[in-house]
Amino acid sequence: MITINYIKDIIKKSDKLSEVIDPDQTPYKSKYEAIELLKELKKEINDSEKEKELNSNQDILDYLVVIDSKLGELFIATEEITLGLNVCRDCLKSLESIKNKFPLETISTLQSIAIIDINKNDFENGKQLLIKSENLINETIEKHQQQQNDQEQEFKDKLESLQLQNYFYFAQLYGLLKDSELSSKYCELTLRKQLKRKNFDKLEWCKNSLMLAEYYLSELNFDYAKQCFLVSNYLCKEIENESDREETQANIYLVMGKFYLEFLHFFRDIENLNHCHRVNNDNDIDFIKGGLSSSSSSSISEKEKEDKLFNENQIKKEKMLDLISFNKRSLNIEKPLFTELGDQLLDKIYNHSTFTSPIDLIVVKDQPSARDIFLKSQHFFNKAKKYYKLDGFVSQHIKILFDQINLFEYLNMFETNPGRKVGIHKKKIELIEPLLKELNPTYFLSSIRSIYFKIAEIYSEISKIYQYLCTNLREIQTYNECLFKSMEYYNLFLNSYNDGEVPNSPKITEEEKMKSIIEDFEVYINAKLELAVCHKNVKGVNKLVLEHLEKSLNMFRSIITLLDSVPKDISSRHTQEYHLCSQMSSLLPQKIQYLSSNKTPNPGQWYGK
Repeated sequence: MITINYIKDIIKKSDKLSEVIDPDQTPYKSKYEAIELLKELKKEINDSEKEKELNSNQDILDYLVVIDSKLGELFIATEEITLGLNVCRDCLKSLESIKNKFPLETISTLQSIAIIDINKNDFENGKQLLIKSENLINETIEKHQQQQNDQEQEFKDKLESLQLQNYFYFAQLYGLLKDSELSSKYCELTLRKQLKRKNFDKLEWCKNSLMLAEYYLSELNFDYAKQCFLVSNYLCKEIENESDREETQANIYLVMGKFYLEFLHFFRDIENLNHCHRVNNDNDIDFIKGGLSSSSSSSISEKEKEDKLFNENQIKKEKMLDLISFNKRSLNIEKPLFTELGDQLLDKIYNHSTFTSPIDLIVVKDQPSARDIFLKSQHFFNKAKKYYKLDGFVSQHIKILFDQINLFEYLNMFETNPGRKVGIHKKKIELIEPLLKELNPTYFLSSIRSIYFKIAEIYSEISKIYQYLCTNLREIQTYNECLFKSMEYYNLFLNSYNDGEVPNSPKITEEEKMKSIIEDFEVYINAKLELAVCHKNVKGVNKLVLEHLEKSLNMFRSIITLLDSVPKDISSRHTQEYHLCSQMSSLLPQKIQYLSSNKTPNPGQWYGK
């Protein structure tokens, strides 16, 4: 005769088989054995019920629902998703009616259905199922809190494991929903729960911890970000597989590089607020002295505008500085992370790390303090690059190079010497220009475009430095050379959307070309505008200036044509650009006419504005 203990023993055997990791040749061998065990048990119960051996024993009949739920999960685990999902859904109502009797099975079934719904992008249903699961977990924990025995401890361990799984699924769900705050909250809960359980996958823990660190960096919480990567650095040494350990260590260095990068970025923005209140008197529409001119404000109103903007920026600065959290070296913060490791070990990890210099931050106020942060960030990016080499890790290597370019950019905000500013810009070009010879456009066209655009942007920035030094023909030539290089790379970027313009690039139709332009529309339209402005800003002899003014006019007109041809939902986002191009299309012909009528026989006459 079938008894409750007999049923429990079979289910226990099935559970043990389901946890076995089989060889790759027969990955589901043990799980199939577990399925057969449960099917046989289910048949025995049903046969006994028909023969009236059970005498309508409801406790035993309830186990039929539990067996079905376990079969559903096993079908899912053996990639029979549709069958498993149907079985789980069918038995869920019955399970929920006996959830107080079988909480673990109910929770597990809710989670199994939830994760499949999430993977099918049915986020709302997945979310509701996880919320149900979480509520049942909390109810069950409260109910069993006071009970203490070996059997109860086994139950609590399983419950904790399901709670950990629930946190993990919530972190995934909110990540897919782009809710970084809730995703990071559940990620943190997952990490802390794993530390408490001791036996966990160190590789996965480090990966999730570094993702959490990046979230905290985006929130300007440098204290919490630092704790995440320092604990990861400690646990990384326990990863058994050497290849995984090396990759994880490289990722730690990468996050540490970003730690200093984002810190410098923050103070770059603060420094920018110290200067951006100054009214810019350069007016792109005021082309010709004594000719076309826009109405200029009086010096008094300009001063009032500057003062108002300065006061607004001071308020912005105070608000920004209130947001940042850093440099609490003892890390005695109100809610320290990962207390599960114990105070002694945390102190060892946080204050006696294996790095050669302290991982701390200083307020950035000038070039020396900015350079200190810059060098630390550069150091860790370079260590990460030793693993993420171009040969084998192209995309990741390029991302690191662009991070380093941003690092140089933030440092430049604190540089006061024009010569050193130009030198920093040139170092940025040296970082990425050689890649153009290495990358295959068939596979890395997007990266090549990013490099074209960035180099064009850098040369444009250099030209702005030289613009204020144009006192003689030689300096004007240097200024123009920067503009010409900028134009060259903007043209390479724009031409990369045309079929056959980039060597070895794949063939595309006109429809595919327009589609790729629409996908990158923001940067594409910006490149055309910048190119038009570069042509307009050329200085020198009248013939040269006229030639580039005509190119500038054509480019402004082509932008208008492009904006007229794209869907309204796209063009409506670029009304300011449309207005500027319309204005230039009206004013540039007058400037061209003015210069043409003022031509002199002297070929050396040059135009300086």
